[in-house]
Amino acid sequence: MYSFHRNGPIRIKLSGNRPDRKGSKLMDVTPYLPLIRHALMKFGPIPEAEWEHNKHLSVEPLHLKKEQHFVKIGDVPDKLGFIVSGIFRVYYNTERGEERVFIFRSENRFLSAYRSVLESEPSGFGIQALEPSFLICLPLREYKRLLAESTCWSNVSRQYMEDLLVEKEQREKELLSIDATSRYLSFKTRYPDVENRVSQYHIASYLGITPVALSRIRKRLCEKKV
Repeated sequence: MYSFHRNGPIRIKLSGNRPDRKGSKLMDVTPYLPLIRHALMKFGPIPEAEWEHNKHLSVEPLHLKKEQHFVKIGDVPDKLGFIVSGIFRVYYNTERGEERVFIFRSENRFLSAYRSVLESEPSGFGIQALEPSFLICLPLREYKRLLAESTCWSNVSRQYMEDLLVEKEQREKELLSIDATSRYLSFKTRYPDVENRVSQYHIASYLGITPVALSRIRKRLCEKKV
């Protein structure tokens, strides 16, 4: 674990299959803290006093291999994540048992099955790494403590939740009201860094079409030079 302390480098011991104490490897995470602060302050002002008060807030590093899950469908999440590197798909199962990608998440975004986190219930969504990924995670107990102690963090959390709801409504509207070609163009605008990093299968799943249909759309757009 490490803390949100700004004075000097901060080091953490990595978990997992690592050497014992005598040969343990430490990691300097100081460069990542400004990224987290910047991302959080998009959801509302956070006074310097709040950062100072929570400078020993415990967070945890998490390395995931390609295809490993951050959250599996049916899991009760116990943490929130911030993506330092990597890309994820957030997906669900249809009534037919098919997996559908709902959104993608990549660097400098927060990652959570948020409703399940708030209500401590099994997640209806899976969150899977699509390439080797590194996150910094906040344990649920720490997150709940922040909300209980400060209206500042409650306001930030509420704005984050509102942004997720807007994103959800926009996504549902796309799936219901525009054609596949328009959805593909919207995908390219919304996720300019994703298309060359994930498989055609996952993009097609996001669009609600088959990989063959996606190939046809790409071919037509290429011919039109769109």
